[in-house]
This record gives sequence, structure tokens and C-alpha cells, in this order.
Amino acid sequence: MLDTVIASIGFVIAVMSFIGGFRMIRRTDHAAETIMHRVNGFLAIGLYVLIAAISLYEKATLIIAALYLLGLMVHLVKIPLVRKGLAVRYGGYMGAMLLITWLAVIFTHLPS
Repeated sequence: MLDTVIASIGFVIAVMSFIGGFRMIRRTDHAAETIMHRVNGFLAIGLYVLIAAISLYEKATLIIAALYLLGLMVHLVKIPLVRKGLAVRYGGYMGAMLLITWLAVIFTHLPS
């Protein structure tokens, strides 16, 4: 039950980060939105790792571990893309992939 609540909160934070990223690309003069986007992103990654640890602790298989690792890699690939300035071109796709990892990996492999 707790893992489902944490996963739901993480998904909401990931959506907030996704929306904040789009707003940040269009309006670069708001420093507060940039900070909130980063905070939401790092919180989403932290909750992703927490859910992965809980899930692997309760039912550890190689396939589930590989899926969680693949989802984490998608999260971590977005950071260098944004730092290289490619967020305008690829930010929407990467943000959507982050949401898909939450839906496909987290919610389909929760142990509860």
C-alpha cells in the first residue's frame, strides 16, 4: 500500500516537472520556475529509485531489475541533453518518456 502511494506522488511530481520544463523553455526569465523544475525532477528520480528498491526488495527478478535500470537511464539521459541546450528540440520527447517510464515500469511492476 505504501509503495502505491509513493508511486502516485512520484508520478504527480514527474508530471509537474514535465509541465514546468515546458514553461521554463518558453519563459527563461523566471528563476523560481527553473528551481522548482529541478527540485521536482530530482524528487521524481529519488522516488523512482525508492520505489525500485522497495519493489526489488519484495520481488527481485532479473527482468524487473533490468526494467528499473532502463527507466533510470532514461531519467539520467535527459540531464546531459538539457545541459547541452537540446531541451528545446528534444525536451518534450524526453519528458514524455519519463512519464511513460513511470506508467510502464513503476505501475506495472509494483509488488502490491
